[in-house]
Amino acid sequence: MIPAPNVLAGVVIGIATNSWLTVLGVAAVWPALFCMYVAVAERARREATVAVFAARVRHLLMSSTALTFFAIEFRTALCTAVPVAVLAHAVKALVS
Repeated sequence: MIPAPNVLAGVVIGIATNSWLTVLGVAAVWPALFCMYVAVAERARREATVAVFAARVRHLLMSSTALTFFAIEFRTALCTAVPVAVLAHAVKALVS
């Protein structure tokens, strides 16, 4: 599942920035902000997922369920926000 905040952030980043370098820079910072959001606002989902990791997953990052959870969230945010931001910026440049 791709969380909607990542798609929305990608669209906003693509529209609000003026250069391609800025698009890539801001989109690369977004995953860290998203992980902070998940840590604070989606605590129940984080705790449930970490509990599932503790019970079922054998391959963890540095034997940490929490680190594994945040690595997955970071990767999902990065792999969603960057292409959406680039696409939104390309459409903006095409229309302008």
